[in-house]
Amino acid sequence: MPGIAIARLLKEIIKHPRISYWKIAGWLAVVLIVINAKTYYVNSHLKDPVLRAGFLSWISSWTYLLQQLLSCVLVSSLCFLVFNLFYNLSARKARLPVFLVAGGLLFALYLMIDQGINYFFYPDTFKVFITDPLALTSDVLLGVTIITVLTVVIVKVAISNDITKRNKQLELDKREAEYELLKAQVNPHFLFNSLNYLYARSLPYSKELSEGILTLSEIMRYAFDTHDLAKDGMVLLKDEVEYIGKFLKMNELRFGVGFYATFGKTGVIGSRRIIPFVLITMVENAVKHADASDARLPIRVLLEVTEEQLVFSCENQKKAHNMAVPSTKVGIHNMKERLRMAYGHHHELLIHDTADTYFIKLTLRNGH
Repeated sequence: MPGIAIARLLKEIIKHPRISYWKIAGWLAVVLIVINAKTYYVNSHLKDPVLRAGFLSWISSWTYLLQQLLSCVLVSSLCFLVFNLFYNLSARKARLPVFLVAGGLLFALYLMIDQGINYFFYPDTFKVFITDPLALTSDVLLGVTIITVLTVVIVKVAISNDITKRNKQLELDKREAEYELLKAQVNPHFLFNSLNYLYARSLPYSKELSEGILTLSEIMRYAFDTHDLAKDGMVLLKDEVEYIGKFLKMNELRFGVGFYATFGKTGVIGSRRIIPFVLITMVENAVKHADASDARLPIRVLLEVTEEQLVFSCENQKKAHNMAVPSTKVGIHNMKERLRMAYGHHHELLIHDTADTYFIKLTLRNGH
């Protein structure tokens, strides 16, 4: 039903608004200050001293200040709901009945705010509205006009953003096509055959070297192989997890006793899918910038899978400043963009970056 859908959407809007309440309240406060300043200037120059004194007394009273503050808070709340609700409905391509129900609820809220302020602060005006239907009709028409105009503007903004999003997706698809073309220039079969040859030749001489070559071959095979890539651009989570395990193993072979990392997994992975190379980006970032030489302070990687969500976190001690590797942060930035485009509001990325430690946690909700 439209009412239930709107109620669910309101909960999501409060958690993840398209535009924040405080930004709206700030702009509205500026508008109120400008209006009050102009009103004060005009009325303070009235020729009638009685009217001028009455106005100055009223505008400097606590009642007036309270009314302005309350109006700012309530109207900001209404504008916040109007913008975010209609924006999300437009982005989701909701049907007309849903828009009508939402508009009706917001209009009722507008009347409650408008007449509530009149009742408590302007009782004479409130009595006029109650006793004179024509006066109330004009107020109703004003509310309908305001909400209608806002709706049209917001829908146009949402459509414009949707076009921008599609253009970005086309640009991303173009880059991926160029990347696939670049990969195709390297013959994967030649590469894997060469690694298999080196693995076989190294077996009699060094078990550690042969194991490293085999692990490298498996890592590169996953990076090149796209046969398991679904139409939605997702891969099996278990394959991504295996890739992370092999990547950590490769670094253990590379650094020996100078590299310590733990990878904990809880829950049932099953057939869950995920966009590729997101989790590994977090791990690669940790390996690149971590001081993992102390067994008591290893790189800590944890995957928790439940029916409601997937949580992946990575925490590490930073290298000393004189050993730190310069970072462009391009990998993390690209990862954020990919997550935003693939999961929208159904994901949350938390980063705590201190002088000594770095912690990053990704949460994918609602089965993603």
